[in-house]
Amino acid sequence: MPPESLRHPAPMLLVLALRWLAFGWMLVVAVLSGQIQRPVEAGVVLVVTGCWTAWLTLAAVRRMGYVLAVDLALAVVLIVAYGHVYPPDAVLTDHPSFMGAYPTAAVAACGVVHRLPGGAAAGALLGLFLPFAYAANEVAMTSLSFLQVLTMIGWGLSYVLLGGAVGVAAGQLDGLHRQIARSGKQAARLAERQRLVARIHDDVLQDFARLRARIGELSDRPALSAVAEGIARQETVLRELALSGPSTSQPGSASLRDRLAGLAERHEGIPVRLVASGAVWLPGDVVDEIGAVVAELLTNVVKHARARRVWLTILHDGEHIVVSVRDDGVGFVPERETGGLGLRLSVRARVERLAGRTRIRSGPGRGTEVELRVPVALAVGGER
Repeated sequence: MPPESLRHPAPMLLVLALRWLAFGWMLVVAVLSGQIQRPVEAGVVLVVTGCWTAWLTLAAVRRMGYVLAVDLALAVVLIVAYGHVYPPDAVLTDHPSFMGAYPTAAVAACGVVHRLPGGAAAGALLGLFLPFAYAANEVAMTSLSFLQVLTMIGWGLSYVLLGGAVGVAAGQLDGLHRQIARSGKQAARLAERQRLVARIHDDVLQDFARLRARIGELSDRPALSAVAEGIARQETVLRELALSGPSTSQPGSASLRDRLAGLAERHEGIPVRLVASGAVWLPGDVVDEIGAVVAELLTNVVKHARARRVWLTILHDGEHIVVSVRDDGVGFVPERETGGLGLRLSVRARVERLAGRTRIRSGPGRGTEVELRVPVALAVGGER
């Protein structure tokens, strides 16, 4: 049964309207037909039915299972009372029915809540009690003709078909309701994304550009040049994030962002922050290779870096796929490092098989950044 928040309210409101119309018809028949043989019993049934309908209208129904059970029980009482309050053999005539269409409201309500199976089952249950209405009207089942038996069976089947039809219609309406709700959420997310893109473009990127230009004016020292280079890289990442649209997969491809996001989520011990310029769709074998390289780098950070945080960046700059793993650990001097056999064999070798290259930036106390740069043309399907 779908959650209450995902159900469209229209079907149950229509069922409630049917209840009041059916109850009004019961009053008209009881007053004008002149066929009621037991007015006291008919009056009690009318009062109970009216009170039940009013309660359903005014109450905030919470335990729907109990409510539907009581509703079906009242429908059964109406079916049997129909035969009881009328003169004998009245059910075999074409006189207006005292119960009218009210029992169908209970069947329809079950169809709205429990869809096709619930509506059909409720209709079948009411159909099984039709012989009791005949018995209450002093009609022996053995005295019924073939056509009269078919009429009773058709009466029961109409309940089943009604419940099933209402269940199917309610399910389809709820499906449309959920689809519209999802479309509304997507539109809201798109509007929020456009607002963030405008904020990034108007504020952050312009501040980056001014800061980079100011650093270039101050000095040509290598340290400041490295800072300006880092600012330029982050500026490029933010620009790609702002310009990237919704991603769609391609046949035989996999999302590099999703693969590395999975590695970041499963990484234990050190928080990994992922920044990606879109999904970056690549052939599955290329994603496997890059994923294995990043996994090795994250393992090295845990073993050797004594870092508190790790930044994982994915950038598609048009010509290359650039993946950067940076930590704030103890760092090292790459030229003097003699124990990096795993780094050379597992990382450099894998990247070179993709016609890419590896760049290491590190220093004592400055953390480490390993940048993987793979040509897009070869990664997407060219000869490697």
